[in-house]
Amino acid sequence: MRSKELAILLMVILAGSLLAAGLHAQPMFGRRMMGHGGGAGYQLLKDALQLTPEQEKKLEEFRKARLEEARAHREKMARLRDEFRKLVEDPKADEKKIDSLIDEMSKLRAERMKAMFRNRKEWEKILTPEQLQKLEEYRKDFRLRRDLLMGPRGRMGARAMMLMRHRRPLGWWW
Repeated sequence: MRSKELAILLMVILAGSLLAAGLHAQPMFGRRMMGHGGGAGYQLLKDALQLTPEQEKKLEEFRKARLEEARAHREKMARLRDEFRKLVEDPKADEKKIDSLIDEMSKLRAERMKAMFRNRKEWEKILTPEQLQKLEEYRKDFRLRRDLLMGPRGRMGARAMMLMRHRRPLGWWW
């Protein structure tokens, strides 16, 4: 009799903890917070940070300019990669030309990384210290959830696969 009571108690505790975890879960798991066009994740972050209309306008202008820079970088890199592939496949290709293409691609990647770092610093100038602190908390929470669910080399681990497999659409309890 004692073991039955213990088993029931453990089941109640487990069910309660699962319910509590579900109630405190962050919505929009796995989505970018400030993605293209600002979807529901952007709206959630905007509300959490309590952005002013002026901040929203500045962030939107900043985002559009950075998207254009990123597009130009992708196009240039795609051209260089295509040229590189053609040269590598050609047995008579000039080795110096291949070396120069590799150097140019490396230089472009380095410039892009530097620009991304500068852009982040500029973007953070738009927010207040309190908003930056909240944003950092969201980033830490996102990284923690990602690290817990993702396996080695950023691949989805067995735990994440199991959780994703059992997800139900909203309103599944009806």
